Amino acid sequence: MRRLYSSLVRCRFFLFCPIFILAGCISIAPGATGPFFGVNGTSNQLGIPPLPFIGPNLLGVPQHRARALNSIEGALACLETGNAVFAMTVQNSNVRAAPETSGCRMGRTPKGRLIRVNGIYAAGESTPLTELRAPTEEAEEFIFGFEEDIEPIFSKNCSTCHGKVIKTVGLQVTEYDALMEGSLKGPVIVVGDAAESILWQQIETDAMPLIGALSDEDKAIIKAWINSGALKSRPSLPKDDDLWLLLNREDVDLAPNSCDEEVADPQTLVSSDLVQFLSCGIAPPTDFVTELSESIVGRAGSGGSSRAASGSASTPAYAGGSGGGIQVAALGLAPPSDSDPFFIPQGGFCMEQHQARRLQDQKSITAISFAPDGRIFLALDAMPTGQNVDPLVLLDAYHPSRSVAVFNSYDDGGYTELLTESSRITGLDYHNGSLYISRAGEVGHIPDGGSYQKLAAGFAVNSQLWHANNGIVVADGWLYISAGGVRDGWSDGPIEGIGEDAALSVISGGNRLAARIVRAPLEALRSQRSINLFETVARGFRNPYGLAGAPDGRLWITDNGATNVPEGLRAGDEINVLNPRAVATGTADSATPFYGFPLALTGSSSSWVPPVINMPNSAAPTGITWAYGTVFYAQYGRDAGLYRLGRAGGQTIAERIMMGWPIISVATAPDGALWIGTGTGGLYRLTPGCG
Repeated sequence: MRRLYSSLVRCRFFLFCPIFILAGCISIAPGATGPFFGVNGTSNQLGIPPLPFIGPNLLGVPQHRARALNSIEGALACLETGNAVFAMTVQNSNVRAAPETSGCRMGRTPKGRLIRVNGIYAAGESTPLTELRAPTEEAEEFIFGFEEDIEPIFSKNCSTCHGKVIKTVGLQVTEYDALMEGSLKGPVIVVGDAAESILWQQIETDAMPLIGALSDEDKAIIKAWINSGALKSRPSLPKDDDLWLLLNREDVDLAPNSCDEEVADPQTLVSSDLVQFLSCGIAPPTDFVTELSESIVGRAGSGGSSRAASGSASTPAYAGGSGGGIQVAALGLAPPSDSDPFFIPQGGFCMEQHQARRLQDQKSITAISFAPDGRIFLALDAMPTGQNVDPLVLLDAYHPSRSVAVFNSYDDGGYTELLTESSRITGLDYHNGSLYISRAGEVGHIPDGGSYQKLAAGFAVNSQLWHANNGIVVADGWLYISAGGVRDGWSDGPIEGIGEDAALSVISGGNRLAARIVRAPLEALRSQRSINLFETVARGFRNPYGLAGAPDGRLWITDNGATNVPEGLRAGDEINVLNPRAVATGTADSATPFYGFPLALTGSSSSWVPPVINMPNSAAPTGITWAYGTVFYAQYGRDAGLYRLGRAGGQTIAERIMMGWPIISVATAPDGALWIGTGTGGLYRLTPGCG
């Protein structure tokens, strides 16, 4: 067990969530108080991921992840993993040479200073608590806690299928009480006996989670947690402990010769009552630190409180600067909340369900398109959740389990499969007698009355990340494709300091048609059938899933940014708009507009185009379409649901008009109605006019 615990110092690497499977691991509604307390009436949006992380990047420089802290227990857990704790002084504090008020004064730290904590001591003790509490060779086990050790693992790997919104088989694993209640089949944990616990059996055999086996370290922690009593939290510190924090000397204003007698091996310690803990692993973003410091310095009579005053924001959903052609007014809806009704539209929309008995709980609808005569085409895939899900299907883009179906949207009769045994399909667009299809690695079409014909192949595909050529639009004689990159960009270490072209080459895996919006002349493509006809229209995307044309000729794009990125860095979850008519044929790749990812993690280039909507990290937008004079899009991750854009206060606002998961595809019918398809086979038609 000591070997297990020491291994926590090493990196714990997590695969990023594939977009239908684990696209968003944390759900924090805008305006809700996050892990830090708000300052000056605004809510904190820091949201640093829970687990420390050390991993290589392209430059070979170790990178650290971080997590938010607000307690001594959290700070101890951070130090025990070999990371530093960052905090801020809330009072002018004397710094002592020993952990006691009678210790020689080494200097002081003024209130409002960011400090680094390297150790925690009990009063009068010369050994840090991390060593006193750590497992010893004689100890049989270390007592882990759900809140400190287990919840971060489950939130990162299991929350999409077993979280607050979706509770497959009735099981939620992200909250202690819900986990201990078990599933619809009964308890999944036998306290004190991992071998008899269904939860451990599923994890040990790699049956769960669906995205892949947990690391050996994570497995060992979960097993030890169950065997040691499955406690909600680690054993608490004694209430009367007087605790002292060991600071970096650089964070102290030293006072030379302030001691009456020379002190052997003096330390720089400050009482824990005089600080507010902030983060583990890396320091919080500079703007957050500055705002918090100004609040503390200007705060009168704080009385030694270790917490800043809380506050909340009331901004309407997600706001962006550029209108992108949107002129309709915002609906004035409240920000997204977990208390919103599920699959009940708000804002004056009616909803009808179609094909319910045929598709519900059987298929995932990944793309929708209409013919002018009312025929509706559906791309069907395996369901992402449920008891009979085959993870090999979900994680294999080329598994021949997909199909394209067609039926008449006006009479809702039976459907016919036009293409069976297909690889993953994520884009459909009907144009002039043919259905154009974007499927893993290639594009093709099905002429009316004919069979599937491949037009071009060779696009980059990353099965586990659900990255490939995704959306497809035919406009102005061109066929446009939104093509994803093959690397996440953060899980493998931030891409930074190497320049725009080099960063884009990494994210695209060297494929000139990845991490971009690309196009080919339609008639030439139909006759020559060569991928060499495609050229770049825009660069700098991670996984642009949705692509839609608007009446003004612009293209609207949803881009899935990296997950688990600290909120101080923009991960690239965005709604973007592109005017392809402004990019002349034959424009050099390097001269096309750049839309932020991967460089959004560390900065922006001179050709950077700001998003219309900049979403919170892990929002994971999916399908998008133009309807009722504006843009509607689906969101799979944080604050999942269907959104509509509107203008308010000079900004473009994204408002959630319906909470739902997983909404994957959206399209506009010939009569102007909005249709949505879900990952569980739900097919719905939305029209305005209901109060």
